[in-house]
Amino acid sequence: MVLPGLVLVVTVVELVVAAVAPADQFAGKGWGVRLVVYPTLMLLPPAVWWLTTGRRDRTATVPCVAFTLLMLPFLSDTTANWLDLFREVGWWDDVSHVAHWALLGAGLALLLEPHVRPRWVLVPVVAGTGAILALAWELGEYWLFIRHGKEADGAYRDTLGDQVLGTSGALVAALLVAWWAAREDERTLTG
Repeated sequence: MVLPGLVLVVTVVELVVAAVAPADQFAGKGWGVRLVVYPTLMLLPPAVWWLTTGRRDRTATVPCVAFTLLMLPFLSDTTANWLDLFREVGWWDDVSHVAHWALLGAGLALLLEPHVRPRWVLVPVVAGTGAILALAWELGEYWLFIRHGKEADGAYRDTLGDQVLGTSGALVAALLVAWWAAREDERTLTG
Protein backbone atom coordinates (compact mmCIF):
# COMPACT_ATOMS: atom_id res chain seq x y z
CA MET A 1 0.00 0.00 0.00
CA VAL A 2 3.04 2.29 -0.20
CA LEU A 3 2.39 3.69 -3.69
CA PRO A 4 -1.33 4.46 -3.23
CA GLY A 5 -0.50 5.93 0.19
CA LEU A 6 2.17 8.16 -1.33
CA VAL A 7 -0.21 9.35 -4.07
CA LEU A 8 -2.82 10.15 -1.40
CA VAL A 9 -0.39 12.06 0.84
CA VAL A 10 1.07 14.16 -2.01
CA THR A 11 -2.44 14.98 -3.26
CA VAL A 12 -3.63 16.04 0.20
CA VAL A 13 -0.55 18.24 0.74
CA GLU A 14 -1.12 19.93 -2.62
CA LEU A 15 -4.82 20.38 -1.83
CA VAL A 16 -4.15 21.94 1.58
CA VAL A 17 -1.67 24.44 0.17
CA ALA A 18 -3.98 25.26 -2.78
CA ALA A 19 -6.87 25.87 -0.36
CA VAL A 20 -4.89 28.45 1.61
CA ALA A 21 -2.48 29.92 -0.98
CA PRO A 22 -3.36 33.25 -2.59
CA ALA A 23 -2.10 32.23 -6.08
CA ASP A 24 -4.13 33.25 -9.16
CA GLN A 25 -4.43 29.71 -10.53
CA PHE A 26 -6.20 28.61 -7.34
CA ALA A 27 -8.83 31.38 -7.32
CA GLY A 28 -12.41 30.24 -7.83
CA LYS A 29 -11.58 26.55 -8.26
CA GLY A 30 -13.43 25.13 -5.24
CA TRP A 31 -10.36 24.04 -3.29
CA GLY A 32 -12.22 23.73 -0.01
CA VAL A 33 -14.63 21.27 -1.62
CA ARG A 34 -11.80 19.44 -3.38
CA LEU A 35 -9.95 19.13 -0.08
CA VAL A 36 -12.83 17.06 1.26
CA VAL A 37 -14.04 15.30 -1.91
CA TYR A 38 -10.73 14.20 -3.47
CA PRO A 39 -9.36 12.29 -0.45
CA THR A 40 -12.81 10.80 0.17
CA LEU A 41 -13.02 9.52 -3.40
CA MET A 42 -9.42 8.31 -3.27
CA LEU A 43 -10.09 6.31 -0.10
CA LEU A 44 -13.46 4.92 -1.25
CA PRO A 45 -12.14 2.05 -3.43
CA PRO A 46 -9.73 0.71 -0.76
CA ALA A 47 -12.48 1.00 1.86
CA VAL A 48 -15.00 -0.85 -0.32
CA TRP A 49 -12.40 -3.51 -1.17
CA TRP A 50 -11.52 -3.97 2.48
CA LEU A 51 -15.19 -4.23 3.51
CA THR A 52 -16.10 -6.67 0.72
CA THR A 53 -12.91 -8.71 0.34
CA GLY A 54 -10.08 -7.85 2.71
CA ARG A 55 -12.05 -8.37 5.91
CA ARG A 56 -13.46 -11.66 4.71
CA ASP A 57 -10.30 -13.04 3.10
CA ARG A 58 -7.19 -12.06 5.07
CA THR A 59 -4.99 -13.82 2.48
CA ALA A 60 -6.31 -11.71 -0.43
CA THR A 61 -3.67 -9.72 -2.25
CA VAL A 62 -4.30 -5.99 -1.91
CA PRO A 63 -4.82 -4.57 -5.43
CA CYS A 64 -2.32 -1.73 -5.04
CA VAL A 65 -1.95 -1.15 -8.79
CA ALA A 66 -5.71 -0.73 -9.18
CA PHE A 67 -5.89 1.61 -6.19
CA THR A 68 -2.99 3.68 -7.52
CA LEU A 69 -4.61 3.97 -10.96
CA LEU A 70 -7.86 5.11 -9.33
CA MET A 71 -6.02 7.74 -7.24
CA LEU A 72 -3.68 9.16 -9.89
CA PRO A 73 -6.28 11.35 -11.67
CA PHE A 74 -6.81 13.34 -8.46
CA LEU A 75 -3.08 13.92 -8.07
CA SER A 76 -2.77 14.79 -11.76
CA ASP A 77 -5.64 17.29 -11.60
CA THR A 78 -4.26 18.94 -8.48
CA THR A 79 -0.72 19.10 -9.84
CA ALA A 80 -1.91 20.45 -13.21
CA ASN A 81 -3.73 23.24 -11.37
CA TRP A 82 -0.58 23.93 -9.38
CA LEU A 83 1.33 24.28 -12.65
CA ASP A 84 -1.55 26.29 -14.16
CA LEU A 85 -1.67 23.90 -17.12
CA PHE A 86 -5.42 24.26 -17.64
CA ARG A 87 -4.96 27.96 -18.50
CA GLU A 88 -1.45 27.90 -19.98
CA VAL A 89 -1.71 24.83 -22.27
CA GLY A 90 -4.76 24.96 -24.53
CA TRP A 91 -5.06 21.22 -25.13
CA TRP A 92 -4.36 20.14 -21.54
CA ASP A 93 -8.01 19.93 -20.46
CA ASP A 94 -8.89 17.53 -23.30
CA VAL A 95 -5.85 15.31 -22.76
CA SER A 96 -6.47 15.22 -19.02
CA HIS A 97 -10.08 14.07 -19.49
CA VAL A 98 -9.05 11.16 -21.71
CA ALA A 99 -6.07 10.23 -19.53
CA HIS A 100 -7.88 10.57 -16.21
CA TRP A 101 -10.79 8.43 -17.31
CA ALA A 102 -8.43 5.90 -18.86
CA LEU A 103 -6.68 5.62 -15.48
CA LEU A 104 -10.00 5.38 -13.62
CA GLY A 105 -11.29 2.83 -16.13
CA ALA A 106 -8.15 0.71 -15.91
CA GLY A 107 -8.23 0.76 -12.10
CA LEU A 108 -11.91 -0.17 -12.02
CA ALA A 109 -11.44 -2.88 -14.65
CA LEU A 110 -8.54 -4.39 -12.70
CA LEU A 111 -10.69 -4.48 -9.56
CA LEU A 112 -13.65 -6.05 -11.36
CA GLU A 113 -11.81 -8.38 -13.76
CA PRO A 114 -11.46 -11.33 -11.37
CA HIS A 115 -15.19 -11.24 -10.63
CA VAL A 116 -16.81 -10.54 -14.01
CA ARG A 117 -17.77 -13.35 -16.38
CA PRO A 118 -18.12 -13.47 -19.29
CA ARG A 119 -15.15 -11.19 -20.00
CA TRP A 120 -16.96 -9.04 -22.55
CA VAL A 121 -19.28 -7.76 -19.77
CA LEU A 122 -16.29 -5.90 -18.31
CA VAL A 123 -16.25 -3.49 -21.26
CA PRO A 124 -19.80 -2.08 -21.00
CA VAL A 125 -19.66 -2.08 -17.19
CA VAL A 126 -16.44 -0.05 -17.07
CA ALA A 127 -17.32 2.19 -20.03
CA GLY A 128 -20.79 2.83 -18.59
CA THR A 129 -19.36 3.58 -15.17
CA GLY A 130 -16.85 5.91 -16.86
CA ALA A 131 -19.70 7.72 -18.64
CA ILE A 132 -21.58 8.15 -15.36
CA LEU A 133 -18.44 9.40 -13.61
CA ALA A 134 -17.73 11.82 -16.48
CA LEU A 135 -21.25 13.21 -16.14
CA ALA A 136 -20.90 13.50 -12.35
CA TRP A 137 -17.55 15.26 -12.76
CA GLU A 138 -18.99 17.77 -15.22
CA LEU A 139 -21.95 18.46 -12.94
CA GLY A 140 -19.48 19.10 -10.11
CA GLU A 141 -17.40 21.44 -12.29
CA TYR A 142 -20.52 23.32 -13.34
CA TRP A 143 -21.78 23.67 -9.78
CA LEU A 144 -18.41 24.72 -8.32
CA PHE A 145 -17.03 27.20 -10.79
CA ILE A 146 -18.80 27.48 -14.12
CA ARG A 147 -22.41 28.47 -13.41
CA HIS A 148 -21.49 31.91 -12.03
CA GLY A 149 -18.02 32.24 -13.54
CA LYS A 150 -16.53 33.72 -16.66
CA GLU A 151 -16.43 30.26 -18.32
CA ALA A 152 -20.25 29.97 -18.44
CA ASP A 153 -20.54 31.07 -22.10
CA GLY A 154 -18.54 28.15 -23.53
CA ALA A 155 -19.48 25.64 -20.85
CA TYR A 156 -21.98 23.61 -22.91
CA ARG A 157 -19.53 22.75 -25.69
CA ASP A 158 -16.72 22.07 -23.20
CA THR A 159 -18.95 19.88 -21.02
CA LEU A 160 -20.16 17.74 -23.93
CA GLY A 161 -16.62 17.33 -25.21
CA ASP A 162 -15.31 16.44 -21.76
CA GLN A 163 -18.02 13.80 -21.33
CA VAL A 164 -17.17 12.21 -24.69
CA LEU A 165 -13.45 12.28 -23.92
CA GLY A 166 -13.93 10.83 -20.43
CA THR A 167 -16.21 8.06 -21.67
CA SER A 168 -13.76 7.29 -24.50
CA GLY A 169 -10.87 7.02 -22.05
CA ALA A 170 -12.84 4.60 -19.85
CA LEU A 171 -13.87 2.56 -22.91
CA VAL A 172 -10.29 2.23 -24.15
CA ALA A 173 -9.11 1.18 -20.69
CA ALA A 174 -11.93 -1.39 -20.42
CA LEU A 175 -11.09 -2.84 -23.84
CA LEU A 176 -7.39 -3.09 -22.96
CA VAL A 177 -7.97 -4.78 -19.60
CA ALA A 178 -10.56 -7.17 -21.10
CA TRP A 179 -8.12 -8.05 -23.90
CA TRP A 180 -5.27 -8.55 -21.42
CA ALA A 181 -7.45 -10.72 -19.16
CA ALA A 182 -8.57 -12.86 -22.10
CA ARG A 183 -4.93 -13.40 -23.11
CA GLU A 184 -4.10 -14.41 -19.53
CA ASP A 185 -7.00 -16.89 -19.60
CA GLU A 186 -5.66 -18.38 -22.85
CA ARG A 187 -2.16 -18.71 -21.38
CA THR A 188 -3.57 -20.42 -18.31
CA LEU A 189 -5.56 -22.88 -20.43
CA THR A 190 -2.70 -23.66 -22.83
CA GLY A 191 0.20 -23.41 -20.40
